[in-house]
Amino acid sequence: MYSAGTFLLRDSAQEEHLFSVSFRKYGRSLHARIEHYQHRFSFDSHDPAVFAAPTVTGLIEHYKDPACVMFFEPMLTAPLPRTEPFSLQQLARAVIVSHTTYDGVEQLPLPARLRSFLKEYHYRQRVRVRRLEADVYLPHC
Repeated sequence: MYSAGTFLLRDSAQEEHLFSVSFRKYGRSLHARIEHYQHRFSFDSHDPAVFAAPTVTGLIEHYKDPACVMFFEPMLTAPLPRTEPFSLQQLARAVIVSHTTYDGVEQLPLPARLRSFLKEYHYRQRVRVRRLEADVYLPHC
């Protein structure tokens, strides 16, 4: 249905990442997290060989050029347009849950039905990260 290079930028489901991108490549849908480290955005912030940009739009612009994209990297040539705008209710829910945790929703002074509605959207999950190598960006003493 969608061709290679079609992508959708979205909020990340993991707390450690602001954005994720879903994209079409090799005839299937794939997903990648956009990392932010030392004021740079990339798909692998701890590998100095991977492209990093000072803005998310700069990152996307780089990956629009098929000549810059390696076989394992996302190609982001055609943004997927939304056919319908979000409702005011959906936008309000997104703003509220972005300022609290899943458990924090229960502490809000709201009716139970509204708290339940907020928790339907609140899907952020913690991801346990174990570094196996020394951080190449940190100064060594």
